[in-house]
Amino acid sequence: AAAAAAARRKAVPARQGGEAAAGSVACQEPVSPMLALGRGLCAVGRWADQAPWLAILLVQLVVLASYGAALAYEGYKMDDTVAISRNPNVVAEEVTLAEIMRRDFWGLPMHGAGWTNKSFRPLTTWTFRLNYLLHGLESSGFFIANVFLHCVASLLVGQTAMSVAGLSGSWAAIASLFFGVHPVHTENVLYLVGRADVLATIFGALALNMYAALYCPPPLLAVAAADEEAAPRKGWASNPAWLVFPTGLVVASGLCKETGFTLFALFLLMELLDFVDLRSLVARMGQRIPPRQWRRTRLRVILLGVATVFVFIARYRHTGGTTLNMSPQDNPISFESSKLTRMLSYAYLHGVYMRLLCWPQFLCYDYSMDAIPSVTTPLDCRLLLTCAGYVGLFGAVTVALRAPRRYRRAGLMSLAILVVSFFPASNILFPVGTVIGERLLYTPSVGFCLFVVAWLHRGFAGRPRPQTRHDEASAAHGVGRRNGKATSNGRANGRVQQVVDEAPPAPRQLRRLVLCFGVGSAVTAALVVRTLLRVQDWESSDTLFLHDGRIQPTSSKVQFNLGITHMQNQDWDSAVEALIRCAWADPLSSLPFYRIGQIEILRGRFETAEHYLAAAIDKFGASMMVRDEEVFHDLALAMFQNGKVEQAETRLRVALQLNPEFAKGWNNLACCMINRDIYDSTRALRKAVSLAPENPQYWANLALLAQHTGDPATASSAWRRATELWPAMPEPQDCTWEFAPAG
Repeated sequence: AAAAAAARRKAVPARQGGEAAAGSVACQEPVSPMLALGRGLCAVGRWADQAPWLAILLVQLVVLASYGAALAYEGYKMDDTVAISRNPNVVAEEVTLAEIMRRDFWGLPMHGAGWTNKSFRPLTTWTFRLNYLLHGLESSGFFIANVFLHCVASLLVGQTAMSVAGLSGSWAAIASLFFGVHPVHTENVLYLVGRADVLATIFGALALNMYAALYCPPPLLAVAAADEEAAPRKGWASNPAWLVFPTGLVVASGLCKETGFTLFALFLLMELLDFVDLRSLVARMGQRIPPRQWRRTRLRVILLGVATVFVFIARYRHTGGTTLNMSPQDNPISFESSKLTRMLSYAYLHGVYMRLLCWPQFLCYDYSMDAIPSVTTPLDCRLLLTCAGYVGLFGAVTVALRAPRRYRRAGLMSLAILVVSFFPASNILFPVGTVIGERLLYTPSVGFCLFVVAWLHRGFAGRPRPQTRHDEASAAHGVGRRNGKATSNGRANGRVQQVVDEAPPAPRQLRRLVLCFGVGSAVTAALVVRTLLRVQDWESSDTLFLHDGRIQPTSSKVQFNLGITHMQNQDWDSAVEALIRCAWADPLSSLPFYRIGQIEILRGRFETAEHYLAAAIDKFGASMMVRDEEVFHDLALAMFQNGKVEQAETRLRVALQLNPEFAKGWNNLACCMINRDIYDSTRALRKAVSLAPENPQYWANLALLAQHTGDPATASSAWRRATELWPAMPEPQDCTWEFAPAG
């Protein structure tokens, strides 16, 4: 009796549901750290499923930490200057809606004889304008806004994982984290013009979430039905009038970046997938789709088609078409004469983009010219990368089509986001203005991240968990059977079908969970580290140009910017070496020859400078970077120093014909012809001081020439003005040329 009483005291009360408790010996058995960690991960997962928004918000701390250094960054890089600090729609005192509508993303008129690339992104420009009104051209505010917007986009990716792919809160947080720390997004966040893609993704994600909630909610992956016979869930809205909201969000996405307009196709795909599932279900039941539901679906599809056509026609008419005025430096593949070469080269670019998504180890801000040579033969071994990308994509589509219905919807929608949003940048319909742009992968990477996480869920998720009240409340009503007839309430005999698995995870499942957690943590850490390193590269223009100049020696733009950086640091030898590499990569461009000529002038090597500057005149120039009159002016200076006075004067007059308000040209023309006609020189100097009255050197030269022409009053007043502007101005002994390399 005593032994029995002791045994009863040591016994553990039976669990709810009739499960017998183990004895005291079993209870005292130590639990391994792996199993304890597994149970802790299960608890965290259950908490994330119950509070998905809080879990997604918490992972944004990791995203914010990855880009935390950028919050203190300053300075504009490359096209940032054109799109922001020189854009009249951003920096003008007053900007009207009409001015915003008639200018492109770079502030240039879209209609007329001037250059434009038809980039009409008024909402992105408006956000730049808002930044400018808040803090002026202080660039750190733009970086802070970009980091914040990236966190918002990452958060919405997590919401899209739940609303479009049907993932639970824990897996949605993983998708949000995967997207937020992916290194390929650093260009979108730290290259200020990349904000266009971020905003387009934000509005696009909002549109997809809203449409899915209204009309096409996905099957819940975390709550499995008893079988695959469950009908598609039904959204909470049936009136097609609600279409105006997701349609408006898609239009807003397209007004941030042109790729946003392609999201109309995703609405149609959601409708198609739900229709196929519903038709398959009612066919197995021997019934037909309820006429009312079929009419509503058909009406929505018709309205979507009309809206899509209307929006595309409206944009085409407003921008005047999509023809781009590109140069060979922008997209050299489009200038290849062989159609086969263009097709093979563009196909290779698709493989490069896929590599950037799957293995973002090599990142660079430019891939122009010889960075990616054209593919001229199908036997080029580089096409193996393209084959791997195409096989992977088609394999993913095949796997998604053969998957159970609830995973088929998640897989196909994820792949559709990837393919549809990338299609405008694929060079299939029309050539784009760049060879490879990492920022172009921002929206497509949403689909990539969702697909990876959805298929990890399929591979690692065990038996379905119990359905929570939140899941039951959010489960929509599809088509069921009642009294032998097809109905649309999603219930069988008035009860929601579900599978309740109350058994705790087995030790084997816990070990598998811990192993997966370790692998996932290692991958996440690698992505975070790569992002941190890339963020450091983007600290300033100098750090970016120096780093990428070392790793990308065959890109003409990268080497040109590297040469300019060395030139600004007065490292003449390194500058010339980089500019020579630029000239080898792009022999048709005048820019490297022009800059080498300037460096040789600064070195005092005028014969070499004349050689390079004369070559620059005969090549293709970029008027947005260097004005043509600057090239003729610098060549004239080198010729004058080499004793070719008449030829120098001719070049200066050409420069002034190109730009009659070229003050530096008028000053140097006066110095060039002073020995031939001092009175014409004086008139040229008067023109120079009228154009640039704040330049003390021009006034000093005018004082010198007025003194030699017998005009003491002009000489005195000009000298007084020069010393007012610069009290330490030395008294001139000869007419002084001005040489200031153009920025």
